[in-house]
Amino acid sequence: MQEAKRTYPVKVAIAAGLYPFLHYYNSNFDLADSWLQLGFLLAISFGLPLLLIAISKPIFKISWLQSFEKYRLTAVNLVVFSGLIALLVFLGNKKTIAVVLLLGGLLSFVVYRQLNKIIIIQFLLAALSFVTLVPRLWFMVTYDASWTQIETSLQETTLKKTPNIYVIQPDGYANFSYLDKPPYNFDNSAFENMLATKGFVNYPDFRSNYYSTLTSNSSMFAMKHHYYQNTYPGNLKTYGSQEVVVGEHNNTLQILERNGYKTHFITDNSYFLVNRKQTAFDYCNVDQGKVKLYDSGGVPDTDIVTDFNHVMGQLEARPNFFFIEKTLPSHVTHEKGYTLGIAGEREKYLERLELANIWLTELIDIIYKYDDNPMIVLVADHGGYVGLKYVQEVETRKLTAEETISAYNSLLAIRWPEGVNTDVSIKTNVNLFRNIFAVLSENRSFLATSEPNTSYIPLYDSFLGASYYKCISEDYKVVFDKIPEE
Repeated sequence: MQEAKRTYPVKVAIAAGLYPFLHYYNSNFDLADSWLQLGFLLAISFGLPLLLIAISKPIFKISWLQSFEKYRLTAVNLVVFSGLIALLVFLGNKKTIAVVLLLGGLLSFVVYRQLNKIIIIQFLLAALSFVTLVPRLWFMVTYDASWTQIETSLQETTLKKTPNIYVIQPDGYANFSYLDKPPYNFDNSAFENMLATKGFVNYPDFRSNYYSTLTSNSSMFAMKHHYYQNTYPGNLKTYGSQEVVVGEHNNTLQILERNGYKTHFITDNSYFLVNRKQTAFDYCNVDQGKVKLYDSGGVPDTDIVTDFNHVMGQLEARPNFFFIEKTLPSHVTHEKGYTLGIAGEREKYLERLELANIWLTELIDIIYKYDDNPMIVLVADHGGYVGLKYVQEVETRKLTAEETISAYNSLLAIRWPEGVNTDVSIKTNVNLFRNIFAVLSENRSFLATSEPNTSYIPLYDSFLGASYYKCISEDYKVVFDKIPEE
């Protein structure tokens, strides 16, 4: 009997944290794959309830609290369980979490006699979550990053021209050649003319190879196709992409650093930073202390224009590379429950596009303030999805040709530095840096091994998850050809 009493509080603590812990990893294994995050989640899911149980025991021996002792374990269980659900599952703000904690505590007065039943329900939920987590863990364990390997001639290329390079990514910015056509129907001539006066070359019909920020950018910086080898078909979460964008597998940065570049990452969100894999860039404007360990999103008190202007005023006298990324103009809403409909989503997208134009103009002005012969690359990660009600339509039904082009056509405009031969054809993100390095190295040989300018899309087609299809061919025709499974 004494043994049962000693282990019972442990069971209460484990039951409170197990389901939130497993559910979080089920939904976020793509972002939460560091040891630091694991330690944090173990601490709040299991260490916290054990600590609360241990601390509360002597407290409730105080005479005027003894009558509440019978509610203690139930209160700890429900407060921790509900609080973790609010924090890790619904990613609530501080006020919401405080209300949930209060309600959990009050509920314990009502259901304290049912604690054993509550624990059984919590363990059942955890068991169900564990069943779905196992194949995702297997995907993580068996994931192979060898797809990022590039040929030695490209890896060891020597750049004869080393201008400062500013790669600015306005997320979801559609290509100029499509903005004035349906479904966008937007007059962007003022901004386009401004770029032309500053020497920008527009690349009509440029498109992304993949449909999301992580899948697109990982391919772009690796200069290789992954064909969704990094994406779990069960829920289309992309794994290992941070290591390719801001970490050890970024081939682009390795080439630049070999050629004497200092590299800078400027952003106002934690999308690439949440799992602390940022090791590739010499400088990042976001202090890791501001980045939550469990959620990505905007970083408080961070302004890209202000931070960029500050860095530009202190540049070292050496070649510099910048990757500046902002979730603007973004795309139509991601989920069905938040859609404003086709017309409403188009209107909101175009409002954000005008804000993006202002932001881009500010950055370009800052560059010219400090640099009289820069290389500026405006490149989006994908299109704006205008014409769709919500992004997840991509995953659940076969798109029309117009919808496919809307999802994949994307901005590329480059201000090349003076004195370089810019006679290259750049059609998709995956070959962007390969072409840039061909120009700056004055060596076109590795263009012969360019990746296919094809685009790929996922589609849920069975209870097991999604399959992947080629949706745009080399000659920019919309197709729908399933990628053979290996």
